[in-house]
Amino acid sequence: MPQARRPKLEPLRAKATKRTAAKRTKADKASATPAKDTRKRQPTFTARTASKRRVAPKGVVVGVGLATVDMLCVAPRLGERLVELSVFSMQGGGTIGNLIATVASLGAPARFFGRLGDDDFGRYILRGLEEYEVDCSMVPREKGAVSPLSIVQIDELSRRRKLLTTRGSVPPVAPKDLPRNLLDKAALLCIDGFQPALQAVVAEKAREKGVPVLLNASHLVGGMGELLGLADIVIGSERFANEVAPSDRVDRSLAEILRLGPKTAVITLGDDGAVGLQGTKLVQKEALDVFVADSTGAGDVFCGAFAYATVMGWPLERALPFANTTAGLCCRTIGARAGIPSLDEVLEALEPA
Repeated sequence: MPQARRPKLEPLRAKATKRTAAKRTKADKASATPAKDTRKRQPTFTARTASKRRVAPKGVVVGVGLATVDMLCVAPRLGERLVELSVFSMQGGGTIGNLIATVASLGAPARFFGRLGDDDFGRYILRGLEEYEVDCSMVPREKGAVSPLSIVQIDELSRRRKLLTTRGSVPPVAPKDLPRNLLDKAALLCIDGFQPALQAVVAEKAREKGVPVLLNASHLVGGMGELLGLADIVIGSERFANEVAPSDRVDRSLAEILRLGPKTAVITLGDDGAVGLQGTKLVQKEALDVFVADSTGAGDVFCGAFAYATVMGWPLERALPFANTTAGLCCRTIGARAGIPSLDEVLEALEPA
């Protein structure tokens, strides 16, 4: 089966460059011949104005899905039989674990649900989330089960990663075991395709309550089609976009994803930033210019920041740059959880130079 071509940003960048040039030309003319501007100006969103107008998010962000322990190993030569690590770090991880920790770190009320073992790894996962004040009171613990674990191998020179992962021996949650009050005061439900049958049930309950659903889609798994139809917001990796809607144009991939049901679609493109589509509104943001120590979990952090922006009621043109910047700042350290920035750090990075 031929491999889908990588979505390209160049056509979009070309258009952006032309628009920017046009704006500069108009600005130059205006500076040469000053004229009174009677138009109503929109307030500029900066770190200074945001801190003055900081408001509390509406409701709780509920995350249902995968939380793990991440063991991160950095070494100059990973291919040898005996390797001495230059850096080792153990952190909480997982697609929803990182997402919901980001939401809480930025200042929104957050709740996590997913079954864990009663082992040391399970206790570590819960303790890590509770340190962010994530509500984990509904998490069931399975006696004698091993909780999910990931080992991330990072090449010190190339920064390439290899992921070894296990879901452990925790049995899946049955729909009948879902807590009745899981969605109480919920403003947004976040899912990740982990145990898709269960997440479809939760998403349907959320829609019945009028709670929007955000799908963190790193790659295509069985049952993802139904979740796409139930999601209001889909944030997918480049791999996911190539699997679901292959195209040589990222905007066409986004349009195809919207045809499957979501109202908003975003594709994260690593070094190329992110692009989002909502109706006919296309928003593009290049990656933050930072030294990348490790990109593990950056997509999950992006989703968490976008979830925060969603419950804050921000439009796509504000939410996407905010999420993009948050994810970029996360890449400065080893491990996603250790790299999650504070809200003030993100707002400062968004401040025009």
